[in-house]
Amino acid sequence: MSVNRRVIYWLVVFVVLLLTFWFGFIHKSGRKEAPEKVIPVEVDTVGTGSIQETIELTGWIKANTVVDIKSKVPGRIESLQAVDGGDRSTMPVEEGLAVKKGQQLAVIDHNVYLAQVAAAEAELEAKQVELADAEREKKRIVALYEGGSATQQGRDKAVTAAKLAAAREAFARANLELAQINLTESVIVSPIDGVVTAKHIDEGNLVSAGSRIVTVADIRTVKIIAAIAEKYSEKITAATPAKIKVDAFSEKVFDATVYSVHPALDAQTGTVQIEIRLENNGSLLKPGMFARVTLITKEKNDVVVVPRDIVLGGKVDEPYVYVVKDDIAYKRHVDVGIVQAEKFEIAGGLQPGETVVVNGMNYLTEGISVEVVRIEDIK
Repeated sequence: MSVNRRVIYWLVVFVVLLLTFWFGFIHKSGRKEAPEKVIPVEVDTVGTGSIQETIELTGWIKANTVVDIKSKVPGRIESLQAVDGGDRSTMPVEEGLAVKKGQQLAVIDHNVYLAQVAAAEAELEAKQVELADAEREKKRIVALYEGGSATQQGRDKAVTAAKLAAAREAFARANLELAQINLTESVIVSPIDGVVTAKHIDEGNLVSAGSRIVTVADIRTVKIIAAIAEKYSEKITAATPAKIKVDAFSEKVFDATVYSVHPALDAQTGTVQIEIRLENNGSLLKPGMFARVTLITKEKNDVVVVPRDIVLGGKVDEPYVYVVKDDIAYKRHVDVGIVQAEKFEIAGGLQPGETVVVNGMNYLTEGISVEVVRIEDIK
């Protein structure tokens, strides 16, 4: 009985083992290998190019020179007409009128000041006659005194009278010069070449000394006053190139240079003031326009340049890109140089001619297989 049980036991074990191996074989043979994961990416060939280190600023366009032309004499404005120096033709003085240095713009009570000159000339002539008479009398009295026929007192009176006559003649001469100056100042002329940007009074009005007549601005050259942060001040010098854009000409870029850098720092704002000047060809730029300024502090040519968004990392770990070779993506650490808007200079880690991933890099890991496709296919 015990022998039969032992035989049955081993027979059952054998059957169980046989069934186990058989099911295992069927399961193994029926299981399919998982396909290797392949990531679609778009690639580009590393090339060289130019890149600039820039600082972005804003400011307002201003005229290079602005002059408020004021009256130096009181009176009524007889004329507010610009007189052409050639044919003496006139044109009303209005905003936007182009004027030349020395060109007549207005006249204030010209006849009044002309009459004052005439009166001063007559007064001077009278004083000159008095002086001549006093000199003759002095000469006569002095001769008599030396001959013993005149007293010391008479001589002294004659000398004093001659001196007084000379002083009155000098005073009359000064009055004439003043009258001539006032006559000259009654004709208002432009001190600079420029454009009338404001007319402050109309013809026929009374003005006092110091009243503004017009404002003239020289806009052949314009300037922009801007402030830069202290940390950038060492990078900016006179002659630093700049690019200017204004909303009125959104597609046009104006070339300019830094004219001067203020020597002192503004303690309240922590900024340094700079002045940028540029030629205003065609008078396209108007005072008051808002300007966007790009200062070019550094420029490199023929260096490795890549799109900014293909460089990963950089905050916690070192910046890196993915390089593709034989359909395998490899993580490559790089050294970033100049950063300009949408592109980076790669100072080390990449060579021209290598293949880098430009789309799909966020899904990659070191050594993963990739399939090169177009960006349309990735989307």
